[in-house]
Amino acid sequence: MIYTDASQTKQGMSVLVEGNVIKSITDDDDVISAFINEHKAEQDFSQINGSGYLLMPGLVNTHTHSPMTVLRNIGSDLTLQQWLFGEIIPRECNLTPENVYYGSMAAQMEMMRSGTTCFCDMYEPFEMLTKATLDSGMRANICTAGLHNDWSTGEKRTYETFEQSAKLFKQYSSYDRLNIFFEMHSVYLYRQEWLSGIVENAKKFNTGIHMHLHETEKEISDFMELNNGIRPTEFLESIGAFDVKTVAAHCTHMNDSDIQILKKHDVNVAVNMTSNLKLGSGIPPLPKFLEAGINVTLGTDGCASNNNLNMFEEMHLAALLYKGLYKDPTLIKAQDVVNMATVSGAKALLSEPCGAIKEGYLADMILVDLSGIHLNPINDINALICYCMQGSDVDTVIINGNVIMKNKKFLSIDEEKIMSEVNSIILCK
Repeated sequence: MIYTDASQTKQGMSVLVEGNVIKSITDDDDVISAFINEHKAEQDFSQINGSGYLLMPGLVNTHTHSPMTVLRNIGSDLTLQQWLFGEIIPRECNLTPENVYYGSMAAQMEMMRSGTTCFCDMYEPFEMLTKATLDSGMRANICTAGLHNDWSTGEKRTYETFEQSAKLFKQYSSYDRLNIFFEMHSVYLYRQEWLSGIVENAKKFNTGIHMHLHETEKEISDFMELNNGIRPTEFLESIGAFDVKTVAAHCTHMNDSDIQILKKHDVNVAVNMTSNLKLGSGIPPLPKFLEAGINVTLGTDGCASNNNLNMFEEMHLAALLYKGLYKDPTLIKAQDVVNMATVSGAKALLSEPCGAIKEGYLADMILVDLSGIHLNPINDINALICYCMQGSDVDTVIINGNVIMKNKKFLSIDEEKIMSEVNSIILCK
């Protein structure tokens, strides 16, 4: 069974992948035989029997911090400010590059095992994230940071590394499966007079910006107090931050003017349902975003604030929460949420067509085992994916035309070693 770009299904079809692209979706035996004869002598040629499975686009996680798997279950049940500055940052100061690599590898295994094929990451050091991604086989949008903070004295000291950031962009932007943005963490973490430098670099290299935006009420009120009542969205618009492709994570507290600014500049919003609920940050106005025609996507955030990377959970929450909140079961339809987790996410992160089982699209796909009693009978495919499906139902993961996981087993990742390395990391404040 194939989940098509029209949110319908086709059966009895074969999907032919050549290189990293879906070449054809057909039931023509002559076309299929010709394709097999053309490629069967190639070393990486393979055939997968999809009987009993749903073939669907891989899920796209548009906001996370993958190495934070090593901080899983630390600082729970605290406010964002207490959690970030009291528990997380003091421990992050003790992370080694090797810790970051293995933390990201563990996260990427977790994402793939639950059906995610592409993710948008924000962490340091950049080189460890890219190495982990190239080693894992995933597709990723990774941002390089032109601003950093030094916390060694107990006080925040911001310094700029725009030249190094630009060097990394040029070095890695041609790598297959990598798309590089520039990081603008937030309006509160760095010296705001330097934020325009990030915008200048993004424009110079014709790429995008990944940021946290309006995650908490405190973030907004603190900024407004220091800036004569100007809201962060207004400030960011004034420095041109939205003139390039932007992925804005959270967007939890937005008024009508904020939403209009996002729509005006085609900003991609990455809502993080579980993280915002766990940290008590609030609930993003998802119905208003959709009504305004904003490209809405889904992210998990990092493991320290979620505490997992399961995109099926994010879909489930996004579809259910607003029905109960507004006492309206017609709000946020299942098909809308599936789109957020697939084609809308790919649109936000990539320049190539991806996120759908469609000819000419990148071959990022997953096979979901439909034998579970909780998945039967199917009746409505979008309801099945959104309300019934679990990350553990994913059997096979194909990324960029390569089979990365089959029968729930990774084909080229040493899972035992990575788990051993992650569990050996001890982080003290």
